[in-house]
Formats: sequence, structure tokens, C-alpha cells
Amino acid sequence: MKDDSFDSDNIDSLIDDFLGFSRVVSFRKTHLVPPADIYEVKDRFIIVVEIPGMEKKDISLTVSDDILILKGEKKRKTFLENDICYYHMEIEYGPFERRFRIPSNSDIDNMEVEYNNGFLRIEIPLIYKKIKKINIE
Repeated sequence: MKDDSFDSDNIDSLIDDFLGFSRVVSFRKTHLVPPADIYEVKDRFIIVVEIPGMEKKDISLTVSDDILILKGEKKRKTFLENDICYYHMEIEYGPFERRFRIPSNSDIDNMEVEYNNGFLRIEIPLIYKKIKKINIE
């Protein structure tokens, strides 16, 4: 079993407890993965992705077969030009990519996408073929 007593999260926590705030900046590499909710309502497949602080021009959507690919880059916004001394840094920045499997009966030509208040909402109509019963004589 691995001894985790000296991993960076434990050390950060000990320093936080001792000083009452976090040390200057944790330089751990993070990977931006925007959270998503996926659900179906009646004849629609819906994906909602939380990506606050972005501009529409920095977001792209493509569909390949039954995979919807969301790519983007959350760019750092600097509020002070010079002499920045961070005490704590939690906001994640950088490029990201999410892939979502969509139903094979998705009508991507009539898909609706909106970005509002940090949420990207993708609504995909579903096409259902009518089943015809055939009588056997």
C-alpha cells in the first residue's frame, strides 16, 4: 500500500491549517475537464456543460459519427498588469476537449446550441421511425 503522507495535497492541507491560508501557489499540473449533465426529455437528447468565463469564439463543436466533440480554451484573464503576487490560485485555465456519445438516431442538422451564463446547452432532436406491423397470411 502506498504511503500518501507526503503527497502535495496533504502538505498543502497541513500548511493551510498552520498558516490559516494556503501557501503562495500550487504548481501542480491540472487538466481542465468541464463538468456536464446529460439527459433525455421526450424526443430530445440534451447535454449541458459548465464552462464559465469563456467567449463563444473560443468554443467549437463538431460531430463525427455518433460522437459530439467539444473543444475550447479557457484563457487567463489578468486583472492587474504588473507585480502580481498570487496567494492562492484555484481557477483552472487552458485547452480542453470533451467527447460525448450521442444516440444514433440524433438529428444533428436540427441541433440547437446556446451559451448563456457560463453554461453551454446542446439540444439534439431524436428521430424515431414508426414501426409498422405486417400481417402474415
